[in-house]
Amino acid sequence: MPGDKLPSEAELCEILGISRSTVREAIKILIAENIVEIKRGKGTFVTRQPGMVQDPLGVNFMAKKNMLFNLFETRLIIEPNIAYLAAQRATKENLEKLEKLMNEFHNAKAEGINYSEIDIQFHNAIAESTQNEILDRILPLINDSIIQGYKETVNIPGSFEKAVVRHERIFRAIKNKDSELAKDEMEKHLKEVIKEIL
Repeated sequence: MPGDKLPSEAELCEILGISRSTVREAIKILIAENIVEIKRGKGTFVTRQPGMVQDPLGVNFMAKKNMLFNLFETRLIIEPNIAYLAAQRATKENLEKLEKLMNEFHNAKAEGINYSEIDIQFHNAIAESTQNEILDRILPLINDSIIQGYKETVNIPGSFEKAVVRHERIFRAIKNKDSELAKDEMEKHLKEVIKEIL
């Protein structure tokens, strides 16, 4: 399961009856496939999203000129429909997670912290709420747009306040199981950010 710790090298050698060099080679392959990760001083763990490599679309090798716009355009195509499904399928646990993140969002400005990580978690939690593992894996591919969007808009007066209002509306629509409104609010939110970036 994601987050589980693997036995030590010595334990794996004993369990599997193979040499240490074979175990090391196998671990290297699993790391390359993003199935496990090494946390220094702690051990080897199964990754949160096994099999998802860091940059599967090769975004880091693309021309930077229109990259942020392209990322947001992609989100605009995908995320409103994710919000639509989330409103239909969100469980009690999903809603509790979204509400917790909304509270963190509200507190972020007062505490003067970078809220991009909360933003990422919020959008990913909406994808999780669809109960569709493919959608849950697609959204992290475009998390870079949230980080870059934050950098571009953080100093625009009123940007944070508008973002909080939009996120609150998206959350309320999902909580009320209003699919059309959730889709509409997500679309408005993304278009508003694109407008600020441009």
